[in-house]
Amino acid sequence: MRWIKGVLRIKDWQKKERARELEQLRARAQALKEEIASLEDRMTELERTIKQAFSFEKLIEYKSLLSKKSELERALGELEKEAEKRKDELKIIYKDIKAVEVVKGKLETEMRRKEFSIEMQRANFFHLIKKFLVFSLIFPLISFDQSALQKKIKAKKEAKVESELKAVSKELEEKLKKLEEERKKLEELKRVEPKKEEIPPDFQKLIAIFNKADPDEAGAIMNNMYPNLAAEILLNLKATQSAAILSAMDSQKAAQVSEIMARKKVQLKKAP
Repeated sequence: MRWIKGVLRIKDWQKKERARELEQLRARAQALKEEIASLEDRMTELERTIKQAFSFEKLIEYKSLLSKKSELERALGELEKEAEKRKDELKIIYKDIKAVEVVKGKLETEMRRKEFSIEMQRANFFHLIKKFLVFSLIFPLISFDQSALQKKIKAKKEAKVESELKAVSKELEEKLKKLEEERKKLEELKRVEPKKEEIPPDFQKLIAIFNKADPDEAGAIMNNMYPNLAAEILLNLKATQSAAILSAMDSQKAAQVSEIMARKKVQLKKAP
């Protein structure tokens, strides 16, 4: 679960950054709009003055303001385009966060289901132990000397008890075995470490996330990833970003991942 939390931290950081940038762009755009409005007021005033009493100075000032207004409007248009771009990026980040949270929720649900299953098996296990103890107590009570008929009845009871004891013992062994298997599965699930050669379905999204992530934080996340997955991601990143993340990783883990990357590169070159 740690690497999922790491991805969520990166996306949250990206969300805050894009929101901050968008707010700054909007503030700058608003300032330009106010400046343009001020210019228009001055131009309107100049128009009125020129109509009443023509003046070259006023005309020159008017043309200067008109030129400045055009420049400001062009700058405003660029700012608004940039703001729309940041807005779209922010929407994508929100979608990514939602997708990762869905995966996280599914994993947590699966973990709870496994834990519940283990608890149920434990309850069944203790129930079987109680049955075993009851049979163990009954068995000695039918062992005293009796008549031929009683001995026959006794033999049947003993056979039945023995049969049931064997069945209970076998069931106990099976339950214990299943309980141990479920425990191991739960431990694996809690680690949420991708299996060897396993690549997450949203691999391209991971590539995009790590390409934009802070190298130090990305390196810390990859320290907790399976080496093959980390190598696969780094091979698909920009060369500069990949190198920066490797530098930020634990030296031992980085060496292991680098070795896998080198091996994969050789395999790719050999491939037809």
